[in-house]
Amino acid sequence: MFDRLVIVLCLILFTGCTNISLTKGKYNTLPLVPLLVDHKRQLSQHIKIDYLGEHYDIIAASLLSPTEVRISILSLEGINLLDVSYDGHNVNVQYYLEKSIQIPPEVLLTNIQLVYWPIDKLRRQLPSNWTLNELSADNTYQRQLIIDGKVNSEVHYSTADIWSASVQLEHMVFGYKLSIRNL
Repeated sequence: MFDRLVIVLCLILFTGCTNISLTKGKYNTLPLVPLLVDHKRQLSQHIKIDYLGEHYDIIAASLLSPTEVRISILSLEGINLLDVSYDGHNVNVQYYLEKSIQIPPEVLLTNIQLVYWPIDKLRRQLPSNWTLNELSADNTYQRQLIIDGKVNSEVHYSTADIWSASVQLEHMVFGYKLSIRNL
């Protein structure tokens, strides 16, 4: 059960902001954005994953600071599945269950950044054929990532305060949805 969960988790979370080139066998990811210099946040979140008709639940504990980003993914039972850290230059990952796929942890970090980083920082790092739009209305907020004119993914926030909002992330290309709720 846990092996299957970690594989699905890796597929979903690590492909959130990617454009996969099957002919090259590589993942092209959004460039990682610099660390937040004026924020320090600790987040504990319940994440529901819907992928290919299956539903999964995990817990994510994150530290976002001017010196590092650290993310731990746990099962609902509290079993540590993986840890990812980023110091602004290097990404380190520790898997606690044997993994059968090799997907870069940088993509997990770009997902976190897509949801929480200031939009102007994200836009400065985008390749020329990528666009990041934001919409705000009736105290809600939305981000939409467009690649080559097609919607790649959307992030919907329950409130304009992205740090306290419940978040819905939908990846149109890979067909999954994440529901993120702060604990």
